[in-house]
Amino acid sequence: MKLKIEDALTVLSALGFRGRDVYLAELIPAVEMAWADDQVQPNERAMLEAYCEDLVERLNKQSGAGFFSVARAKALLEVLTQRRLRPAERRAALCALQAWSGLMLSGEQMRKRMLEWAEAVAAVDGSPVWDVRELVWLQEMKQKLE
Repeated sequence: MKLKIEDALTVLSALGFRGRDVYLAELIPAVEMAWADDQVQPNERAMLEAYCEDLVERLNKQSGAGFFSVARAKALLEVLTQRRLRPAERRAALCALQAWSGLMLSGEQMRKRMLEWAEAVAAVDGSPVWDVRELVWLQEMKQKLE
């Protein structure tokens, strides 16, 4: 499903990403990867916090100003880690992120980064075999974001 940008922003707003926070919405796929096995593990949480720090640093560098804060990114992360999104919310979030990233010159890089961080979250527990639910989520992300 291809969303118009207005609809994409409405979806992201409903998930708590309003105003400039929409730039932080790329955290959603990685958080949902952490939730894929029904709980966010401490090492996954640490990886997600590293993502927040990396994302804020990159956004501030791109904007040439300190518009974004790690504290705000981690506050949004806290909301996302309170509960897993329902399947319809996850699908809508991916469609919204696809539409949102399409507006940016670096949209392709954003989509690639979302997938890379989601894979990193899945791999962080050190297990040589991913949970099948992680593989299903990764496949769904790739279909929507690539």
